[in-house]
Amino acid sequence: MSRTDYRELCVELFGTDDVDRLRKIAELARKQNPRNAGRKRKFGAEEIARMRDLQVAGATIQQIANKFGTSRQIVGKYLHTPLAAPYTMRITYMYRQKPCTTIDVDFLEEKIHICNLTPDPLHRAFGSNEHPTWTDFQQFLQDRCIPASRGMLKEALNDIGVDTYDPLRIAEKTKGRTADDDLWLKFQYRTEGGAPA
Repeated sequence: MSRTDYRELCVELFGTDDVDRLRKIAELARKQNPRNAGRKRKFGAEEIARMRDLQVAGATIQQIANKFGTSRQIVGKYLHTPLAAPYTMRITYMYRQKPCTTIDVDFLEEKIHICNLTPDPLHRAFGSNEHPTWTDFQQFLQDRCIPASRGMLKEALNDIGVDTYDPLRIAEKTKGRTADDDLWLKFQYRTEGGAPA
């Protein structure tokens, strides 16, 4: 098996084996590849923690991607953690297109786990409450759907395709949208591998 002569290979591929010239060629190639296509860089635990801190401080996924010189998809992969057992549903409380709070729901044990992604308590699902109870969660769902006291409730429920007053089902159908704000809910369900679907 013959050994590769890398200097010869560089001359064959790039027309030079001069290190400074090769660096300039590499820099030019990076400038011609603004989308940063090709193999993606892996990030370590410290960098991922910084990404999470930036997200909690209010940075968008695109801003974080720009700071780390990568794509939104890669940042999303690191910041969107799988849904661990026993949680079977993840509800993301959104302000326009920005995620503000994730709520992982365990229906069997009637408990939730939240992660706030914004410093603004007005855009958090439970405001300043960092440890909401199941009762808090039930109240949150009721606040994001048709009031039970609404006149002609049966007709309103029929219009959205629900036959009984169930705040969770109503919120799933309407995405928790109300007429007076830009907040809404995104629902994801646990798959076999644990990732939200």
